[in-house]
Amino acid sequence: MITQPEVLERMIQSKTGSFSPELAHQILDMGFPDTDKTRYEVLAIKARGGSLTSEERQELENYVNLNTFLMIIQSKARVVLKQTV
Repeated sequence: MITQPEVLERMIQSKTGSFSPELAHQILDMGFPDTDKTRYEVLAIKARGGSLTSEERQELENYVNLNTFLMIIQSKARVVLKQTV
């Protein structure tokens, strides 16, 4: 089964091929706000304890998918910046 981050990675790769150095720097500056980090931690704790509701499970999955996508595009951004040195 294909995941959302995999689809998003394909979309980016097929349309742009590569980032400009300026965009790469902006992507590397991206991250979750503190409120989302805190919410993720709460959901992760509940998941380890087995007490997530189905809505919370979906919310946690969304955070995980978005984080995976962010890691993918940040990795690509680092490659772009290494190539421009």
